[in-house]
Amino acid sequence: MTPNIIAVLGGPQVFGVRGARVDLLEEVERGLPRRAYEAVSEALELTPVEEDRLLQVSLRTRARWKKNARLDAATSDRVVRLARILALALLVLESRQNAVAWLREPSDVLGGRSPLAAIGSDPGAEKVSNMLHQMEYGVYA
Repeated sequence: MTPNIIAVLGGPQVFGVRGARVDLLEEVERGLPRRAYEAVSEALELTPVEEDRLLQVSLRTRARWKKNARLDAATSDRVVRLARILALALLVLESRQNAVAWLREPSDVLGGRSPLAAIGSDPGAEKVSNMLHQMEYGVYA
């Protein structure tokens, strides 16, 4: 089974009837709909401070998004990174509650940081993704 990134980004509620056929590369380059960011933020139960850190934007920038229908490409890329990790965590841990709890739990593998703190960078997201794949195959305890 593969993680359903589009569903985490809001699926048909965000992308309309073409939700099942979204070209993620094209959407990121064009800028994701603002509602995709809102869907991911809500699913991860992010605080404003976490949003600022993970998306590398300020509160003022997020306030300006309310006027725009779409995010810029760089922010869209970071939102997709969060969605990809959440989708994989949902697949492996079988519920949003379990996934969010695991993402917030400090990990020795990550030097005491939580997976959520680590996914602010691409190398951190890759490490968290590897941890989830290991859990999926019974390698990681």
